[in-house]
Amino acid sequence: MTMNFRNELIAAAAAQLARDYCCVPEDLLRSENKVTLARKMDGQRRFRKDPHFFRAVTMGMGTVISASSEMLDFSRELSERASGAEIFEQKKIWAINNALAEHNKAIGSANVYYLPVSGYRYIPANNFRTRIYEESEIISELYGVKGFSNALLYDSKNPRRDKLAVCAFNGEKIIGIAGASSDSPTMWQIGIDVLPEYRRMGVGKELVSALTQAVFMHGAVPYYGTWIGNIASQNTAHKADYRPAWTEMFSFDAG
Repeated sequence: MTMNFRNELIAAAAAQLARDYCCVPEDLLRSENKVTLARKMDGQRRFRKDPHFFRAVTMGMGTVISASSEMLDFSRELSERASGAEIFEQKKIWAINNALAEHNKAIGSANVYYLPVSGYRYIPANNFRTRIYEESEIISELYGVKGFSNALLYDSKNPRRDKLAVCAFNGEKIIGIAGASSDSPTMWQIGIDVLPEYRRMGVGKELVSALTQAVFMHGAVPYYGTWIGNIASQNTAHKADYRPAWTEMFSFDAG
């Protein structure tokens, strides 16, 4: 049952990434690389108004590259002479950055994204009090609480919305927040912030676990992202029974 559920989540992620990368889900699950022309499509994750100039994703097999017309020839050449995994090696990223530099762009982030291992039955540890907040409560009650920007967007007008949050309390003090943003209609990303003095106490794992169950109960797929150098965040994902599902890198303006 656990494996079947995990496979269902992988399929849901592949369907989402196919919309993001203007391809079909099967392209994410085969060993061959694929290059597509970047364009806006309904249902894409709401990270920016315009398509990325260059972005690449792998779910462990081939890599799909979505690029602007200016980067298509380079991207096709790259995909023909490198395997899916090799495209994410530093020497290939160096070559990608050299090509992007001609357009005043550079790879701005390389992130690992995680999906839960199985369906969730969250059991509170009872180490501290927690509370779940819905979207309207987040805006009215939590946007005034600063210092948790990894968990909350703090923007009520953003199409990418803070849909759910779980707070941990020490007395009346908020010591940690996990938030879920509606990156797309079907996939909500989990972010986590814990005050420094309360880290390494299991607060992050507890909040992510509670929020994961709440996202499932709202009919969305929860996923967790972190940049490749953030070992502490990766450990939190692992403790909350998340495992790597795909890796992405994105270009941004270099200026």
